[in-house]
Amino acid sequence: MPPKPLLGIKVIDLTKLLPGPFATMILGDLGAEVIKVEHPDPTKDIARFNPPFVIGEKSRVGALFYQINRNKKSVMLDYSKPEGREILLKLLEKADVLVESFKPGTLERWSLSEDVLKAANKDLVFCSVSGYGQDGPRAAEPGHDMNYLAVAGMLSMSGTPDGPPLPFPIPFGDYIGALNAAIGILAALVQKKKMKGDVPAQDGGFVHVDASIFEAIMSLMHLYNCNRITGHEDFKKGEEVLSGTYPFYRLFKCKDGKYLSLGAIEQKFWDNFCDAINHPELKLEQYSSVDYLCKQLNLKPSTNFEEITTLLESVFIERTCDEWVSFLTSKDICCTPVNDLSSAWNDEHVRSRGVLVDVDDPRYGSRSHLRLPLKFNAEPLRISPAPDPGQNNEEIYGSLKIDAEELKRLKKKRVI
Repeated sequence: MPPKPLLGIKVIDLTKLLPGPFATMILGDLGAEVIKVEHPDPTKDIARFNPPFVIGEKSRVGALFYQINRNKKSVMLDYSKPEGREILLKLLEKADVLVESFKPGTLERWSLSEDVLKAANKDLVFCSVSGYGQDGPRAAEPGHDMNYLAVAGMLSMSGTPDGPPLPFPIPFGDYIGALNAAIGILAALVQKKKMKGDVPAQDGGFVHVDASIFEAIMSLMHLYNCNRITGHEDFKKGEEVLSGTYPFYRLFKCKDGKYLSLGAIEQKFWDNFCDAINHPELKLEQYSSVDYLCKQLNLKPSTNFEEITTLLESVFIERTCDEWVSFLTSKDICCTPVNDLSSAWNDEHVRSRGVLVDVDDPRYGSRSHLRLPLKFNAEPLRISPAPDPGQNNEEIYGSLKIDAEELKRLKKKRVI
């Protein structure tokens, strides 16, 4: 049987788009029962209807939605209406976790404040995923991934030193925000379990996890915070050692037009590299023009990094990318090809580790999913396809003792 570390944990998922659903996908992958609560009008979550589509014989669904809402059940419910609100509170009575991703203050407008949630379930782990957090001057501001990266200062350091900032090709902040939300939920569940032991529970163990996407990005800025905490001026773009500017940590073009990535940071890797390309004179020049390192380590290189880079460019252009990677990796040097997407999907390590998992779906056929990057006792986690809108209405509402006639009435009123 596939591992289910969170078996027995019930999660109510009110989230839409990417960050919240990705966080609850993680919980579902880990074995929690995740009940996705969707509006009776499914177009309210544009991710369901945003191309590219996964297309079956009778229906289609947005491919991103399909991937990040796997391992979930779906019910329809308009909890902005009084009857819907009461049903949601009944769902919460036996839940362990509630996750929402609305603008701060939205649940309060629907009479679902923290006090109301706590009254419904004094042991609830309640996670709010938002752009800037639940308070502060920016809390009510709308935003997307690029906005958070921009405010955090990360975008200002992207691109070449003399070029404009460049957006990231994936919604990096949304994903890291979701990961932190999942970490916070898991920590709160552990805390709640410990409270049932020797430590008395305060407020019944109710925990509100405030997961800010912006702060998740800021929390990754340790390399750039090094100068601040040591009393130095902030790095300029391209100045930090891992910026991709310097020859020991850089991309190089090869004879076939493909690029390789060289990561010769540690002295042993740089020495191995210099020997491999028959330029041992460069060993003492590794940190050439990295001024902040040279000053603090009392290094005195005799050249500059532009000259070394030009030399290496002329070296790498002599062979194809595959030839260089094969040669350099045999010399214990950190070097890999810059794969395009097709090459990445088909990489032998990806295949060997089962990073892409084919999942059979009676509606859409066999579809590949990127599994969670965890194994337990060498076993990967189970993946089941994303549900149709309201697919589990009868099952979930039946467990609340709502009979078929009442379900018909609620459906007619567009409550479910």
